[in-house]
Amino acid sequence: MKVRERGVRPESNIYFHIPKAHNRKMFLIPSSSGYFFCDETYRVSRNNYSGYLFPDDVSQYDHNNGSYMFLFVKNGNGYVYQNDRRILLCKNEVFLLNCYHPHCYGTSAGSKLEIVWIHFDGAMVRDYFKEIAKGINCIVLKSLSPSRSQTIYNNIYNVYKRFDKQKGINDIINNKYLMLILTEFLLGNFLDPTAEEMDDSPWDDLLAYISENIQKPLKVAELAERMAMSPYHFIRQFKKEIGYTPHHYVLLARIGAANHFLKDTTLTIKEIAYACGFSSEGSFCNAFKNLVGLWPMAYRENGNTRLF
Repeated sequence: MKVRERGVRPESNIYFHIPKAHNRKMFLIPSSSGYFFCDETYRVSRNNYSGYLFPDDVSQYDHNNGSYMFLFVKNGNGYVYQNDRRILLCKNEVFLLNCYHPHCYGTSAGSKLEIVWIHFDGAMVRDYFKEIAKGINCIVLKSLSPSRSQTIYNNIYNVYKRFDKQKGINDIINNKYLMLILTEFLLGNFLDPTAEEMDDSPWDDLLAYISENIQKPLKVAELAERMAMSPYHFIRQFKKEIGYTPHHYVLLARIGAANHFLKDTTLTIKEIAYACGFSSEGSFCNAFKNLVGLWPMAYRENGNTRLF
């Protein structure tokens, strides 16, 4: 569909999509996508932008009030407002924008802008955005490595291309592309611009160490030393980064391993207790009962019980 917006040249295109009703409850869904060639007069300023108008379930999905947007700068220069701060946009940069709230973006003075974009919404987007944005309305990824930039562009363009080529708009495939783009934003702007992939953080390494060594005591002092922290500081930082205290996380790791041994091996309860780092069969049984609600043997015999 041809575009009739100020500042958008005639060769630009825009497309709209209404998904199947049940897909809106499961997937990330694009409501519109476009490839725009813009002159310096192009400017978008809105209180909100809604992707869907479905009064039958607006109380549940609230689509009348907004959507989210990916925008990739293929060429030229532009800007977007991050809360009240104006952020300049250059070639191969991309932003994720919350269109439930006032927002503004456009072409920089004296420049042109070539962009490909998607408005989307769906299950869990708010949770993803909250984790990515940390209280601001727009995240801009700058100084991307060539491979990351190309990956993000390809995924955004793949959604647009399915509209443009008049292919069947497969909501499952589009969900895949949108999730891949969101993942790049979750990785964030902290990657080295020259890096092709992200190294594990020290916290990831520590969790891997715990997983590989659950049969050992795993004292807080030992774990803190591995992170070059005092025990007090380590406990606070662990809770902040992981969401559990060190003691509770280690307990969950031990019980998680015990779950496997109970269901998939013939090891005795005593053997499982020592294999998972408990000091005695009794301490294992009590910990398992407190966390799961069943004694280990009852859990082993009940194949339908969920662990957590």
